[in-house]
Amino acid sequence: SGERKQEVCIEYAWPHFYTKQGRIADDRACWTEWFPLADVRRNTELCKAAAIPRCLVNPGFQPDLALLVFRWGGINEISHCEQWGETGTSSSDTFLKAFLQSAVRPKFGTNYEVWTVYIEDHSDMLKVAGSAQLAFGAHHPVRRARHTCAMYLLYPTAFEEGCVPTMETGGDKGAGLVDRRSLFQMMKSVERAGIPTRFPHCSGLYEQLASKSWTSVLCLTPHLRVPATVAVPRMLIEQSCAEATERALKTLQLVHKQQIILRGGTAEDCCPIEKGVAKLGFSWEALDVKYWHHSSGLQDALSQLVQRIEISGELTAQPHDLEEILVQKYVPHDLEIRLYIVDGQVEGTIYTKFCRIKENMEFGDFKQQFSKAEAARHWMGGDVGALEDAERQCQELAGHWLDWIQAQSCEVPAAIRVDFFAVRTAKQGCTEVWTLELCELGFSMLAHESLPDKVFAAMLRGCLRGPTREGLEAEEQLPKVKRYRIHQ
Repeated sequence: SGERKQEVCIEYAWPHFYTKQGRIADDRACWTEWFPLADVRRNTELCKAAAIPRCLVNPGFQPDLALLVFRWGGINEISHCEQWGETGTSSSDTFLKAFLQSAVRPKFGTNYEVWTVYIEDHSDMLKVAGSAQLAFGAHHPVRRARHTCAMYLLYPTAFEEGCVPTMETGGDKGAGLVDRRSLFQMMKSVERAGIPTRFPHCSGLYEQLASKSWTSVLCLTPHLRVPATVAVPRMLIEQSCAEATERALKTLQLVHKQQIILRGGTAEDCCPIEKGVAKLGFSWEALDVKYWHHSSGLQDALSQLVQRIEISGELTAQPHDLEEILVQKYVPHDLEIRLYIVDGQVEGTIYTKFCRIKENMEFGDFKQQFSKAEAARHWMGGDVGALEDAERQCQELAGHWLDWIQAQSCEVPAAIRVDFFAVRTAKQGCTEVWTLELCELGFSMLAHESLPDKVFAAMLRGCLRGPTREGLEAEEQLPKVKRYRIHQ
Protein backbone atom coordinates (compact mmCIF):
# COMPACT_ATOMS: atom_id res chain seq x y z
CA SER A 1 0.00 0.00 0.00
CA GLY A 2 1.03 3.65 -0.34
CA GLU A 3 4.58 4.10 -1.56
CA ARG A 4 5.20 0.34 -1.65
CA LYS A 5 2.51 -0.79 -4.07
CA GLN A 6 5.18 -2.34 -6.31
CA GLU A 7 6.98 -4.13 -3.51
CA VAL A 8 6.52 -7.32 -1.54
CA CYS A 9 7.27 -7.65 2.16
CA ILE A 10 9.11 -10.86 3.03
CA GLU A 11 9.15 -12.16 6.59
CA TYR A 12 11.81 -14.68 7.56
CA ALA A 13 10.04 -17.05 9.91
CA TRP A 14 11.97 -20.30 9.35
CA PRO A 15 13.32 -21.40 12.76
CA HIS A 16 16.67 -22.68 11.48
CA PHE A 17 18.53 -19.50 10.48
CA TYR A 18 22.16 -19.27 11.54
CA THR A 19 24.76 -16.49 11.53
CA LYS A 20 27.87 -16.64 9.33
CA GLN A 21 29.75 -18.03 12.33
CA GLY A 22 27.30 -20.94 12.64
CA ARG A 23 25.44 -19.65 15.66
CA ILE A 24 21.66 -19.94 15.68
CA ALA A 25 19.96 -16.63 14.96
CA ASP A 26 17.45 -15.09 17.31
CA ASP A 27 14.13 -16.28 15.84
CA ARG A 28 12.10 -14.22 18.31
CA ALA A 29 12.87 -10.99 16.46
CA CYS A 30 10.69 -10.24 13.47
CA TRP A 31 12.96 -9.89 10.45
CA THR A 32 11.40 -8.48 7.29
CA GLU A 33 12.67 -7.07 4.01
CA TRP A 34 10.97 -5.37 1.06
CA PHE A 35 11.66 -6.47 -2.50
CA PRO A 36 10.53 -5.06 -5.87
CA LEU A 37 7.58 -7.01 -7.27
CA ALA A 38 9.63 -7.93 -10.35
CA ASP A 39 12.16 -9.72 -8.13
CA VAL A 40 9.63 -12.01 -6.46
CA ARG A 41 8.45 -15.22 -8.09
CA ARG A 42 5.03 -16.57 -7.19
CA ASN A 43 5.42 -20.05 -5.77
CA THR A 44 3.01 -22.10 -7.88
CA GLU A 45 4.42 -25.30 -6.41
CA LEU A 46 3.88 -24.28 -2.80
CA CYS A 47 1.70 -27.27 -1.97
CA LYS A 48 4.26 -29.73 -3.30
CA ALA A 49 7.05 -27.97 -1.45
CA ALA A 50 5.08 -27.99 1.78
CA ALA A 51 4.74 -31.76 1.53
CA ILE A 52 8.52 -32.15 1.74
CA PRO A 53 10.06 -31.69 5.17
CA ARG A 54 12.34 -28.61 5.32
CA CYS A 55 12.07 -28.00 1.58
CA LEU A 56 14.00 -24.82 0.79
CA VAL A 57 13.30 -24.52 -2.92
CA ASN A 58 10.46 -24.71 -5.36
CA PRO A 59 10.86 -28.32 -6.55
CA GLY A 60 9.46 -27.60 -10.02
CA PHE A 61 11.70 -24.63 -10.74
CA GLN A 62 14.99 -25.05 -12.61
CA PRO A 63 17.34 -22.05 -12.43
CA ASP A 64 19.62 -21.32 -15.35
CA LEU A 65 22.61 -21.01 -13.03
CA ALA A 66 23.37 -22.14 -9.50
CA LEU A 67 26.52 -20.88 -7.79
CA LEU A 68 27.95 -22.74 -4.82
CA VAL A 69 29.98 -19.97 -3.18
CA PHE A 70 32.46 -20.51 -0.36
CA ARG A 71 32.83 -17.20 1.47
CA TRP A 72 34.55 -15.77 4.51
CA GLY A 73 32.48 -16.28 7.65
CA GLY A 74 34.87 -15.09 10.32
CA ILE A 75 34.21 -12.33 12.84
CA ASN A 76 36.68 -9.87 11.27
CA GLU A 77 35.24 -7.92 8.36
CA ILE A 78 37.11 -7.79 5.06
CA SER A 79 38.42 -4.35 4.12
CA HIS A 80 40.28 -3.05 1.08
CA CYS A 81 42.17 0.04 -0.03
CA GLU A 82 41.11 2.38 -2.83
CA GLN A 83 43.49 0.72 -5.30
CA TRP A 84 41.12 -2.25 -5.52
CA GLY A 85 38.39 0.00 -6.91
CA GLU A 86 34.64 -0.29 -6.44
CA THR A 87 34.62 -4.08 -6.87
CA GLY A 88 36.70 -4.65 -3.73
CA THR A 89 38.99 -7.60 -3.06
CA SER A 90 37.98 -10.97 -4.46
CA SER A 91 37.28 -12.31 -0.96
CA SER A 92 34.76 -9.58 -0.15
CA ASP A 93 30.97 -9.49 -0.31
CA THR A 94 31.42 -6.36 -2.44
CA PHE A 95 33.17 -8.40 -5.14
CA LEU A 96 30.44 -11.05 -5.27
CA LYS A 97 27.69 -8.44 -5.41
CA ALA A 98 29.50 -6.60 -8.21
CA PHE A 99 29.77 -9.83 -10.21
CA LEU A 100 26.08 -10.65 -9.77
CA GLN A 101 24.92 -7.12 -10.61
CA SER A 102 27.28 -6.61 -13.53
CA ALA A 103 27.06 -9.98 -15.28
CA VAL A 104 24.62 -12.49 -13.82
CA ARG A 105 21.56 -10.33 -13.21
CA PRO A 106 21.53 -8.69 -16.69
CA LYS A 107 21.59 -12.10 -18.39
CA PHE A 108 19.34 -14.21 -16.18
CA GLY A 109 17.23 -11.71 -14.25
CA THR A 110 16.24 -13.59 -11.10
CA ASN A 111 16.56 -16.99 -12.71
CA TYR A 112 19.68 -17.96 -10.77
CA GLU A 113 20.59 -19.08 -7.27
CA VAL A 114 23.52 -18.49 -4.93
CA TRP A 115 24.15 -21.16 -2.30
CA THR A 116 26.63 -19.86 0.28
CA VAL A 117 28.92 -21.89 2.52
CA TYR A 118 30.54 -19.65 5.14
CA ILE A 119 34.06 -20.61 6.20
CA GLU A 120 35.42 -19.47 9.56
CA ASP A 121 38.49 -21.66 9.92
CA HIS A 122 40.17 -24.87 8.77
CA SER A 123 37.72 -27.09 10.65
CA ASP A 124 34.84 -25.92 8.46
CA MET A 125 36.78 -26.77 5.31
CA LEU A 126 37.80 -30.19 6.56
CA LYS A 127 34.17 -30.99 7.34
CA VAL A 128 33.15 -30.04 3.81
CA ALA A 129 36.07 -31.99 2.36
CA GLY A 130 35.03 -35.10 4.23
CA SER A 131 31.38 -34.92 3.24
CA ALA A 132 31.23 -33.19 -0.17
CA GLN A 133 30.19 -36.35 -2.00
CA LEU A 134 27.20 -36.71 0.33
CA ALA A 135 26.37 -33.05 0.90
CA PHE A 136 26.62 -31.91 -2.72
CA GLY A 137 25.75 -35.09 -4.56
CA ALA A 138 23.17 -35.40 -7.33
CA HIS A 139 20.33 -35.07 -4.80
CA HIS A 140 21.31 -31.56 -3.68
CA PRO A 141 19.05 -28.81 -5.09
CA VAL A 142 22.08 -26.91 -6.37
CA ARG A 143 22.56 -29.71 -8.93
CA ARG A 144 19.15 -29.24 -10.55
CA ALA A 145 20.20 -26.01 -12.32
CA ARG A 146 21.04 -26.00 -16.01
CA HIS A 147 24.57 -24.94 -15.01
CA THR A 148 26.16 -25.54 -11.62
CA CYS A 149 29.63 -24.43 -10.50
CA ALA A 150 31.61 -23.44 -7.43
CA MET A 151 33.38 -20.21 -6.48
CA TYR A 152 35.93 -19.86 -3.68
CA LEU A 153 36.21 -16.29 -2.41
CA LEU A 154 39.03 -17.11 0.00
CA TYR A 155 42.79 -16.56 0.13
CA PRO A 156 44.98 -19.58 0.95
CA THR A 157 47.82 -18.89 3.36
CA ALA A 158 50.55 -21.02 4.91
CA PHE A 159 50.42 -19.10 8.20
CA GLU A 160 48.63 -20.44 11.24
CA GLU A 161 45.16 -19.06 11.89
CA GLY A 162 45.15 -16.11 14.26
CA CYS A 163 48.95 -15.81 14.44
CA VAL A 164 50.65 -12.44 15.01
CA PRO A 165 51.92 -11.91 11.42
CA THR A 166 48.41 -12.50 10.09
CA MET A 167 46.61 -10.40 12.68
CA GLU A 168 49.07 -7.49 12.56
CA THR A 169 49.43 -7.18 8.80
CA GLY A 170 46.80 -5.09 7.04
CA GLY A 171 43.74 -3.49 8.53
CA ASP A 172 41.33 -6.42 8.73
CA LYS A 173 43.29 -8.85 10.95
CA GLY A 174 43.58 -11.59 8.38
CA ALA A 175 39.95 -11.61 7.24
CA GLY A 176 39.54 -13.87 4.22
CA LEU A 177 42.80 -15.77 4.81
CA VAL A 178 42.37 -19.51 5.35
CA ASP A 179 44.60 -22.53 5.79
CA ARG A 180 45.92 -23.49 2.36
CA ARG A 181 45.99 -27.26 2.87
CA SER A 182 42.40 -27.39 4.10
CA LEU A 183 41.19 -25.12 1.31
CA PHE A 184 42.67 -27.20 -1.48
CA GLN A 185 41.50 -30.40 0.18
CA MET A 186 37.98 -28.96 0.18
CA MET A 187 38.20 -27.72 -3.40
CA LYS A 188 39.39 -31.08 -4.68
CA SER A 189 36.66 -32.90 -2.78
CA VAL A 190 33.93 -30.68 -4.24
CA GLU A 191 35.42 -31.08 -7.72
CA ARG A 192 35.40 -34.87 -7.30
CA ALA A 193 31.72 -34.61 -6.39
CA GLY A 194 31.14 -33.25 -9.91
CA ILE A 195 30.91 -29.50 -9.27
CA PRO A 196 33.54 -27.65 -11.33
CA THR A 197 35.47 -24.70 -9.93
CA ARG A 198 34.88 -21.53 -11.95
CA PHE A 199 36.51 -19.05 -9.59
CA PRO A 200 39.33 -18.55 -9.39
CA HIS A 201 40.66 -21.63 -11.22
CA CYS A 202 40.57 -25.40 -10.92
CA SER A 203 42.37 -26.55 -7.79
CA GLY A 204 45.55 -27.80 -9.48
CA LEU A 205 46.22 -24.60 -11.40
CA TYR A 206 45.24 -22.35 -8.51
CA GLU A 207 47.64 -24.14 -6.18
CA GLN A 208 50.52 -23.72 -8.62
CA LEU A 209 49.84 -20.01 -9.06
CA ALA A 210 49.32 -19.22 -5.39
CA SER A 211 52.38 -21.20 -4.28
CA LYS A 212 54.60 -19.42 -6.85
CA SER A 213 56.28 -22.80 -7.39
CA TRP A 214 56.25 -22.17 -11.14
CA THR A 215 59.11 -19.67 -10.73
CA SER A 216 61.73 -22.25 -9.78
CA VAL A 217 60.18 -25.00 -11.91
CA LEU A 218 60.11 -22.97 -15.14
CA CYS A 219 63.07 -20.59 -14.86
CA LEU A 220 65.16 -22.89 -17.09
CA THR A 221 62.54 -22.74 -19.86
CA PRO A 222 64.13 -19.96 -21.93
CA HIS A 223 61.14 -18.60 -23.84
CA LEU A 224 59.14 -17.96 -20.63
CA ARG A 225 61.73 -15.44 -19.39
CA VAL A 226 61.57 -16.22 -15.66
CA PRO A 227 64.45 -14.73 -13.63
CA ALA A 228 66.85 -17.27 -12.13
CA THR A 229 65.08 -18.81 -9.13
CA VAL A 230 65.81 -21.60 -6.66
CA ALA A 231 63.66 -23.25 -4.02
CA VAL A 232 65.61 -23.45 -0.76
CA PRO A 233 64.40 -26.34 1.41
CA ARG A 234 63.37 -25.11 4.83
CA MET A 235 65.19 -27.97 6.50
CA LEU A 236 68.52 -26.48 5.34
CA ILE A 237 67.64 -23.10 6.82
CA GLU A 238 66.60 -24.64 10.13
CA GLN A 239 69.87 -26.61 10.29
CA SER A 240 72.12 -23.66 9.49
CA CYS A 241 70.97 -20.41 7.97
CA ALA A 242 74.55 -19.55 6.98
CA GLU A 243 75.09 -22.83 5.13
CA ALA A 244 71.65 -22.59 3.48
CA THR A 245 72.58 -19.11 2.26
CA GLU A 246 75.82 -20.39 0.76
CA ARG A 247 74.04 -23.25 -1.00
CA ALA A 248 71.28 -20.97 -2.28
CA LEU A 249 73.74 -18.49 -3.79
CA LYS A 250 75.83 -21.22 -5.38
CA THR A 251 72.77 -22.86 -6.93
CA LEU A 252 71.30 -19.54 -8.04
CA GLN A 253 74.56 -18.74 -9.83
CA LEU A 254 74.43 -22.16 -11.50
CA VAL A 255 70.87 -21.57 -12.71
CA HIS A 256 71.78 -18.10 -13.99
CA LYS A 257 74.73 -19.52 -15.96
CA GLN A 258 72.55 -22.25 -17.43
CA GLN A 259 69.96 -19.65 -18.49
CA ILE A 260 72.63 -17.76 -20.41
CA ILE A 261 73.86 -20.93 -22.13
CA LEU A 262 70.31 -21.94 -23.08
CA ARG A 263 69.87 -18.54 -24.73
CA GLY A 264 73.00 -18.96 -26.84
CA GLY A 265 75.55 -17.29 -24.57
CA THR A 266 78.64 -18.67 -22.87
CA ALA A 267 79.63 -19.24 -19.26
CA GLU A 268 81.96 -16.24 -19.54
CA ASP A 269 78.89 -13.99 -19.97
CA CYS A 270 77.70 -14.88 -16.47
CA CYS A 271 78.31 -12.23 -13.80
CA PRO A 272 78.25 -12.87 -10.04
CA ILE A 273 74.80 -12.40 -8.49
CA GLU A 274 74.88 -9.81 -5.72
CA LYS A 275 71.21 -8.78 -5.44
CA GLY A 276 67.96 -10.65 -5.26
CA VAL A 277 64.66 -11.24 -3.50
CA ALA A 278 63.49 -13.97 -1.14
CA LYS A 279 59.77 -14.69 -1.00
CA LEU A 280 57.11 -16.93 0.46
CA GLY A 281 54.43 -18.73 -1.48
CA PHE A 282 50.75 -18.22 -0.65
CA SER A 283 51.38 -14.56 0.20
CA TRP A 284 49.39 -11.62 -1.12
CA GLU A 285 49.74 -7.97 -2.09
CA ALA A 286 53.58 -7.91 -2.19
CA LEU A 287 53.87 -9.16 1.40
CA ASP A 288 56.60 -11.57 2.52
CA VAL A 289 58.98 -10.44 -0.23
CA LYS A 290 62.44 -9.38 1.00
CA TYR A 291 65.12 -7.64 -1.03
CA TRP A 292 68.68 -8.75 -0.29
CA HIS A 293 72.19 -7.54 -1.13
CA HIS A 294 75.21 -9.83 -0.81
CA SER A 295 75.22 -13.08 1.18
CA SER A 296 74.71 -11.32 4.51
CA GLY A 297 71.51 -9.75 3.22
CA LEU A 298 70.23 -13.08 1.94
CA GLN A 299 70.99 -14.74 5.27
CA ASP A 300 68.99 -12.04 7.07
CA ALA A 301 66.10 -12.43 4.60
CA LEU A 302 65.96 -16.20 5.04
CA SER A 303 66.09 -15.87 8.82
CA GLN A 304 63.29 -13.31 8.86
CA LEU A 305 61.05 -15.31 6.52
CA VAL A 306 61.50 -18.60 8.35
CA GLN A 307 62.39 -17.95 11.97
CA ARG A 308 61.59 -14.53 13.40
CA ILE A 309 60.70 -11.07 12.17
CA GLU A 310 60.04 -7.67 13.69
CA ILE A 311 56.44 -6.41 13.43
CA SER A 312 55.35 -3.15 15.05
CA GLY A 313 58.61 -2.93 16.98
CA GLU A 314 58.40 -6.43 18.47
CA LEU A 315 59.98 -9.73 17.47
CA THR A 316 57.60 -12.52 16.56
CA ALA A 317 57.95 -16.01 15.15
CA GLN A 318 57.03 -16.95 11.59
CA PRO A 319 54.42 -19.71 12.15
CA HIS A 320 53.94 -21.01 8.64
CA ASP A 321 54.27 -24.52 7.25
CA LEU A 322 56.05 -23.83 3.96
CA GLU A 323 58.64 -26.43 3.03
CA GLU A 324 60.69 -24.09 0.84
CA ILE A 325 61.64 -20.44 0.41
CA LEU A 326 62.01 -18.99 -3.08
CA VAL A 327 65.22 -17.07 -3.79
CA GLN A 328 65.36 -15.12 -7.04
CA LYS A 329 67.87 -12.98 -8.89
CA TYR A 330 66.96 -9.28 -8.75
CA VAL A 331 66.00 -7.75 -12.09
CA PRO A 332 66.88 -4.05 -12.39
CA HIS A 333 63.97 -2.46 -14.22
CA ASP A 334 62.46 0.80 -15.33
CA LEU A 335 58.87 -0.23 -14.64
CA GLU A 336 56.41 -3.10 -14.44
CA ILE A 337 53.83 -3.82 -17.13
CA ARG A 338 50.62 -5.53 -16.04
CA LEU A 339 48.69 -7.25 -18.83
CA TYR A 340 45.07 -8.13 -18.08
CA ILE A 341 44.10 -11.06 -20.26
CA VAL A 342 40.40 -11.86 -20.65
CA ASP A 343 39.31 -14.94 -22.59
CA GLY A 344 42.77 -15.13 -24.12
CA GLN A 345 42.90 -11.49 -25.27
CA VAL A 346 44.73 -8.54 -23.72
CA GLU A 347 41.97 -6.21 -22.54
CA GLY A 348 43.93 -3.83 -20.35
CA THR A 349 47.46 -2.60 -19.62
CA ILE A 350 48.59 -0.75 -16.51
CA TYR A 351 52.10 0.51 -15.82
CA THR A 352 53.32 0.33 -12.22
CA LYS A 353 56.41 0.60 -10.07
CA PHE A 354 57.51 0.18 -6.46
CA CYS A 355 59.67 3.27 -6.24
CA ARG A 356 61.74 2.49 -3.15
CA ILE A 357 63.03 -0.24 -0.90
CA LYS A 358 62.00 0.34 2.70
CA GLU A 359 64.18 -0.01 5.79
CA ASN A 360 62.79 -3.47 6.43
CA MET A 361 63.96 -4.49 2.92
CA GLU A 362 60.44 -4.70 1.55
CA PHE A 363 59.18 -2.82 -1.51
CA GLY A 364 57.09 0.32 -1.06
CA ASP A 365 55.89 3.62 -2.54
CA PHE A 366 53.70 1.97 -5.18
CA LYS A 367 52.80 4.10 -8.20
CA GLN A 368 50.67 3.43 -11.27
CA GLN A 369 49.99 4.99 -14.64
CA PHE A 370 47.23 4.24 -17.16
CA SER A 371 48.77 6.36 -19.91
CA LYS A 372 51.60 4.91 -21.99
CA ALA A 373 53.01 8.38 -22.66
CA GLU A 374 52.97 9.29 -18.97
CA ALA A 375 54.58 5.99 -17.98
CA ALA A 376 57.34 6.53 -20.54
CA ARG A 377 57.85 10.10 -19.34
CA HIS A 378 58.02 9.16 -15.66
CA TRP A 379 60.08 5.98 -15.84
CA MET A 380 61.67 5.52 -19.28
CA GLY A 381 63.14 8.91 -20.03
CA GLY A 382 60.34 9.67 -22.48
CA ASP A 383 61.29 6.76 -24.75
CA VAL A 384 57.81 5.72 -25.91
CA GLY A 385 59.34 3.50 -28.57
CA ALA A 386 61.12 1.46 -25.91
CA LEU A 387 57.88 1.03 -23.99
CA GLU A 388 56.06 -0.08 -27.15
CA ASP A 389 58.84 -2.60 -27.80
CA ALA A 390 58.39 -3.90 -24.24
CA GLU A 391 54.63 -4.25 -24.72
CA ARG A 392 55.16 -6.21 -27.92
CA GLN A 393 57.46 -8.65 -26.13
CA CYS A 394 55.09 -8.89 -23.16
CA GLN A 395 52.17 -9.79 -25.39
CA GLU A 396 54.23 -12.50 -27.08
CA LEU A 397 55.25 -13.84 -23.67
CA ALA A 398 51.65 -13.74 -22.46
CA GLY A 399 50.75 -16.05 -25.35
CA HIS A 400 53.37 -18.54 -24.18
CA TRP A 401 52.00 -18.36 -20.64
CA LEU A 402 48.46 -18.99 -21.86
CA ASP A 403 49.72 -22.14 -23.59
CA TRP A 404 51.32 -23.29 -20.33
CA ILE A 405 48.16 -22.54 -18.36
CA GLN A 406 46.08 -24.55 -20.81
CA ALA A 407 48.50 -27.44 -20.33
CA GLN A 408 47.65 -27.35 -16.60
CA SER A 409 43.87 -26.99 -16.99
CA CYS A 410 42.82 -27.95 -20.55
CA GLU A 411 41.01 -24.60 -20.96
CA VAL A 412 41.65 -20.90 -21.47
CA PRO A 413 41.15 -19.09 -18.15
CA ALA A 414 38.32 -16.57 -17.97
CA ALA A 415 40.91 -14.00 -16.98
CA ILE A 416 44.43 -13.80 -15.66
CA ARG A 417 47.00 -11.08 -15.08
CA VAL A 418 50.63 -11.42 -16.12
CA ASP A 419 53.16 -8.92 -14.75
CA PHE A 420 56.49 -8.17 -16.40
CA PHE A 421 59.67 -6.25 -15.65
CA ALA A 422 60.82 -3.95 -18.48
CA VAL A 423 64.26 -2.33 -18.71
CA ARG A 424 65.76 -0.28 -21.49
CA THR A 425 68.86 -1.58 -23.27
CA ALA A 426 71.73 0.49 -24.61
CA LYS A 427 70.00 0.67 -27.99
CA GLN A 428 67.39 3.41 -28.39
CA GLY A 429 63.83 2.10 -28.57
CA CYS A 430 64.73 -1.40 -27.34
CA THR A 431 63.99 -3.17 -24.07
CA GLU A 432 64.48 -6.42 -22.25
CA VAL A 433 61.53 -7.99 -20.41
CA TRP A 434 61.20 -10.66 -17.73
CA THR A 435 58.18 -12.41 -16.25
CA LEU A 436 57.46 -11.12 -12.77
CA GLU A 437 54.16 -12.68 -11.68
CA LEU A 438 51.22 -14.82 -12.78
CA CYS A 439 48.17 -13.50 -10.93
CA GLU A 440 45.10 -15.67 -10.56
CA LEU A 441 41.58 -14.53 -11.42
CA GLY A 442 40.56 -12.18 -8.63
CA PHE A 443 43.57 -9.94 -9.20
CA SER A 444 43.51 -6.25 -8.32
CA MET A 445 42.26 -4.18 -11.25
CA LEU A 446 43.64 -0.96 -9.74
CA ALA A 447 40.37 0.94 -10.24
CA HIS A 448 40.50 0.46 -14.03
CA GLU A 449 37.26 1.83 -15.48
CA SER A 450 36.36 -0.80 -18.10
CA LEU A 451 38.09 -3.94 -16.86
CA PRO A 452 35.59 -5.09 -14.20
CA ASP A 453 32.68 -5.46 -16.65
CA LYS A 454 34.88 -7.39 -19.10
CA VAL A 455 36.26 -9.67 -16.40
CA PHE A 456 32.84 -10.33 -14.86
CA ALA A 457 31.34 -11.12 -18.28
CA ALA A 458 34.16 -13.62 -18.90
CA MET A 459 33.62 -15.13 -15.45
CA LEU A 460 29.97 -15.71 -16.30
CA ARG A 461 30.90 -17.32 -19.61
CA GLY A 462 33.21 -19.58 -17.63
CA CYS A 463 30.34 -20.53 -15.31
CA LEU A 464 28.34 -21.65 -18.34
CA ARG A 465 31.01 -23.96 -19.73
CA GLY A 466 30.47 -27.66 -19.85
CA PRO A 467 27.40 -29.87 -20.20
CA THR A 468 23.97 -28.33 -19.68
CA ARG A 469 21.36 -30.02 -17.54
CA GLU A 470 18.16 -29.68 -19.53
CA GLY A 471 14.62 -29.41 -18.12
CA LEU A 472 13.81 -31.55 -15.12
CA GLU A 473 11.93 -34.71 -15.78
CA ALA A 474 8.70 -35.18 -13.86
CA GLU A 475 10.19 -37.78 -11.57
CA GLU A 476 13.17 -35.50 -10.82
CA GLN A 477 11.16 -32.50 -9.76
CA LEU A 478 10.65 -33.77 -6.25
CA PRO A 479 13.42 -35.29 -4.18
CA LYS A 480 12.82 -38.92 -3.40
CA VAL A 481 11.99 -39.31 0.28
CA LYS A 482 12.73 -42.74 1.68
CA ARG A 483 10.31 -44.01 4.30
CA TYR A 484 11.24 -46.65 6.80
CA ARG A 485 9.04 -48.82 8.98
CA ILE A 486 10.29 -49.15 12.53
CA HIS A 487 9.69 -52.58 14.00
CA GLN A 488 9.09 -52.72 17.72
